[in-house]
Amino acid sequence: MKMRKLTGLCLAILLIAGAATGCKKESTPTAALNEKIDPVVSAPQSNSGGFSNGPYGVVTGSARVYLTDGKYQLALQDFTTSNGPDLKVYISMEQNPVHFVNLGSLKSTGGNQVYDIPAGVNAKDYGYALIFCQQYSHLFGYTKLTF
Repeated sequence: MKMRKLTGLCLAILLIAGAATGCKKESTPTAALNEKIDPVVSAPQSNSGGFSNGPYGVVTGSARVYLTDGKYQLALQDFTTSNGPDLKVYISMEQNPVHFVNLGSLKSTGGNQVYDIPAGVNAKDYGYALIFCQQYSHLFGYTKLTF
């Protein structure tokens, strides 16, 4: 009986410690980036209006899909977002991601950023770019991509 109580106590301590260390408010780097698409070898494939805020964040800037040497890339331009944990960049068929491609972790909360779209993904099938907190399933912001 004492062993069960001790095991339960250890498990509770581990869960509390994991929750405390895994729940950071600000986990995305904040140094502004200035990544660029080379206009000589890249052709714009889409336009977007400005980002719209989701229920959990403030996002500004725009997104555009480019075709560079046979591969699609998503460029975030003049971009800023409020910070949060586990922020990802998605292209999605919907404003709230159901059918989406995760392009990876957000590199920074500000600046110009470029993300590769995996080979075999037809970017034209995805009408939105999203900033999404994967850990808590929270939409920070979105923009419509017009091809």
